[in-house]
Amino acid sequence: MLRSSLKRWLSTAICGAAALILLSSQTPAVPQDRQPMSDEAVQNLVRAALLQYFDATSVLEIQALGSALAGDVLSIDALVINGKPASFGGFRGEVMAHFTDLQLEMSALAARQVKLVRPARATVVAKSTAKAVEEGLAKASTTILRPTVRFWEGQMEMAATIRSGDKLYPAQVRAALAVEGKQRIVVVVTYALVHGASVPQGLIEKELAKINPVLDLSKMPFNLQIQRLVLHNDAFEVLATSGG
Repeated sequence: MLRSSLKRWLSTAICGAAALILLSSQTPAVPQDRQPMSDEAVQNLVRAALLQYFDATSVLEIQALGSALAGDVLSIDALVINGKPASFGGFRGEVMAHFTDLQLEMSALAARQVKLVRPARATVVAKSTAKAVEEGLAKASTTILRPTVRFWEGQMEMAATIRSGDKLYPAQVRAALAVEGKQRIVVVVTYALVHGASVPQGLIEKELAKINPVLDLSKMPFNLQIQRLVLHNDAFEVLATSGG
C-alpha cells in the first residue's frame, strides 16, 4: 500500500513539473520597458568606444538622437559620426558615417567596445589625400624614406628611397588600389623600377607587406562593405554601406 501510494505521488509530481515546464516555454517573455537615455551620455560612450578602434589622434564628433535603454540593449534612432581627422593605422583622413535603427549591447559599450545586437542601416564616406598617404607611409615604415605620392586616373604613383641594411635604393612605383572581399583596400603594384646594384629580391613586395591592407573594415565594429573607391585630384574616396 505504501509503495503504491509513493508511486502515485511521484507520478503526479513528475506530470506537474512537466506541465509547468511546458507552460513556461509557451509563455511569451514580457518585453522590458524602454527607458530614455540622455543623448549626450550616449554620445560620450560611443566616442570613447570608437577611440579603441581609431588612432588616438582622431577627433570624433558624435551626434545621437532618440536613445533608449531596455535591459542590456541600447537603441539609437540615428547616429552620426564625423571624424576630422580620423586616423586609422597611421593613415589620416576624414570620415562621415550615418547609422539608423542602431541597437548596441550596453554592457559592451560601457566597457568601451561596440557590439551590435542586430545589423543596422549605415552609410560611410571616407576620404584621404596623397599628402596624408605620404605621411602615413613614413610612419608605417622606417625603411621608406622621403616618399612622394600622387593619385591620378585611378592610379597611384610613388617615389621613395628604400633602405635595406646599409644601402639605399631609389625607387619609382605605379600601383592601383584594389578592393578585396568588399572590406579591404590593398596596394597592388603594376610597375616598379628600383635603382642600384644588387637589388634585394622582393624589395618592393617586402615594403608593401608593411602597409597592406591600407584599410580593413573587417577590423571595425560595424558590418560594412565597400561599394565604391575613387582616385582623383590627388585624393581618394571610399563609400561603404552596411552589409546586413
